Amino acid sequence: MDDPRQLLSEGRFEELANDDHPLWRGLALLELKRWPEAARTFEEAPDASQSGTMLELAGAARWLSGERETAVERWLASLEAEYEGPASRLKPPALLVYAGTRLGDDRYVLRGTRLMKKTWKPKIQRIWPGPVAGFLLGYVDEQSFLEEGYSDPDLEARRLTSAHFWAALKEPQKAREHYEAAITNEGAGVLEVEHHLAHGELAR
Repeated sequence: MDDPRQLLSEGRFEELANDDHPLWRGLALLELKRWPEAARTFEEAPDASQSGTMLELAGAARWLSGERETAVERWLASLEAEYEGPASRLKPPALLVYAGTRLGDDRYVLRGTRLMKKTWKPKIQRIWPGPVAGFLLGYVDEQSFLEEGYSDPDLEARRLTSAHFWAALKEPQKAREHYEAAITNEGAGVLEVEHHLAHGELAR
């Protein structure tokens, strides 16, 4: 089979949906809007309950299929999961803020905000997704949040996808513009949970 990243960048999702690895298979199913199947793929992956990435994506799949409370359960579980570094641990609290905002449930907003404040430090701001927390907490201005990026095109595509999604949450009057920017890159950006949630926002 071709390299999964190549299939992803070329939009060959039907082929990728047969990949052996649950991450690639699940991402393809998300793009094909086969959300319940995508959720099961992420949730049934080996050690899925310990993988922050798998839990984040499983939550997105449940959210998109209309299972909002189950989605939040996955994102809550990701708070205790394994991540590569302290910056990555800031994504689950941000997702709680998103869920709480959309559900009109201040408990999730307050809990997510409290956890971001607890974990966030200025040095984390230099490591993505650290700036997401800085931006949501008001420590990072929108212009630098959107513009300060990477020279590597794949990393930059992922960063921009994420940045525009969170900018939409804080700037509702420009939300559609930001969500459209978040889904522009169908290559590496598809690796970000925000890419899929942005698709859902545009379909509302």
